[in-house]
Amino acid sequence: MTTTAAHTAAETDETVQAIYVTALRNTHALEKQAAQMIQRQIERYESYPELTQALRLHKSETDQQVTRLADLLHGHGEDRSLLKDVVTQTVGNVAALVHSVTGDEVLKNLYTDYSVETYEIAAYTSLIALAEEAGHGRDIEILRLSLKEEERMAEAVFAHIVPVTKAFVARETKGEKADR
Repeated sequence: MTTTAAHTAAETDETVQAIYVTALRNTHALEKQAAQMIQRQIERYESYPELTQALRLHKSETDQQVTRLADLLHGHGEDRSLLKDVVTQTVGNVAALVHSVTGDEVLKNLYTDYSVETYEIAAYTSLIALAEEAGHGRDIEILRLSLKEEERMAEAVFAHIVPVTKAFVARETKGEKADR
């Protein structure tokens, strides 16, 4: 291998590593935001116990995912991005505030939850491909665990859309506060 070819291969490896670490940081920030969003919903949905139960389970999984991602970052000599964490958490808080003043908060949050879950599925799928490209096979099992948790939660959220929508309508037609 020539010096130029070796230099190009090293640059390629470095680029792939940088892309992978950036994706880990982004997903870490996303999961922290998701954990906050889930916690706010758990506190507000007393009229939807099945949804609240699914959210509680996924909050625990999400907290574990945050830890797993932080451990992966640390294992690669990196740390999470504090700025990225603050920005994504702020965006999540603003979105929650906007939804909380609408009369159909629970429905809008269901749509958001489903969107977030599918986004996280895409993020973990991409992370697995990046780990393969970067030669970090040991990370893949950890990432697949998180992917499976996100897939399960996406299915759970989807399964709650019709029952929660119907319960929301029933409460509204009875004059009850339907978003709680």
